[in-house]
Amino acid sequence: MNSDIQTRMLTSVYACLMPLAKLLIRSGITYRQFDTVAKRAFVHQAMAEAESRGRPTNTSRVAVKTGLSRKDVKRIRESILAEPMLASGSTADQSGPPARVLHAWHSDRRFADVDGNPRDLGFQDELSGFYALVRAVAGDVPPGAVRAELRRAGAIEELEDGSLRVLKRHYVPGHVDEKAITVMSSMVFPLTAGIVHNTDPDRTTGGFIQRIAFSDNLQTSAVPQFRQWSREQATAFVERMDDWIAAHETSELGSAEVQSFSGTVGVGVFYYEGPSAETVIQSFPPVSK
Repeated sequence: MNSDIQTRMLTSVYACLMPLAKLLIRSGITYRQFDTVAKRAFVHQAMAEAESRGRPTNTSRVAVKTGLSRKDVKRIRESILAEPMLASGSTADQSGPPARVLHAWHSDRRFADVDGNPRDLGFQDELSGFYALVRAVAGDVPPGAVRAELRRAGAIEELEDGSLRVLKRHYVPGHVDEKAITVMSSMVFPLTAGIVHNTDPDRTTGGFIQRIAFSDNLQTSAVPQFRQWSREQATAFVERMDDWIAAHETSELGSAEVQSFSGTVGVGVFYYEGPSAETVIQSFPPVSK
């Protein structure tokens, strides 16, 4: 049974996962892929916490802390030690049906022409067409649903005779550029890591500043004005921070005269305009039958 603090924490995490889930889905990442990364993160952090006597945490203790089986912990620990930078931690294909269909369309000879290129496929052809392709790699997922999703993502087009032509090799359902990945690592990570630091009862350094100015009752007519004004003020503030940092950076990496901090130091600013976390949690879109 969850305590009150655990329930409230899970509720907050749930709210944070809403936009994150949207970003992952837009990137074509499935829940199974996210689940693998989440397990890896839990094991990684549990491993990083030494026992009270300063000894490394063993497999059993990690299993107790994370709720995973000892078998899973051992497997994940081995993958982390063998390939620490591998995001998935697994070589198994955990992509969704659209991605698997595109991959097979480009690699399976049954769906290629004489030159080895992916050929146009009849939709209802159960032997060597799109229907057969979906059944071969996506099991009982309806071929019509896969067609609709691939068409929405711009990965296929339907020809005049009803056959389907593949346009892309990889499935990315939404427009996700490098900026989104950069923001995730340079803003979201420091924000959450700062929360962990500030709530650590055993920290030996001062707390990190984390402030926010917000309103749930701002005049509608003032929103555009605040949006513009806050952009100007935030830009000026960040530029002052950047100037200060530049003035105190070492001129050369590895300089013997001035010691460089081994980590990253910075200040982030963001603007938000939209529903509150509570509203997002309570809302649920209608489901079509």
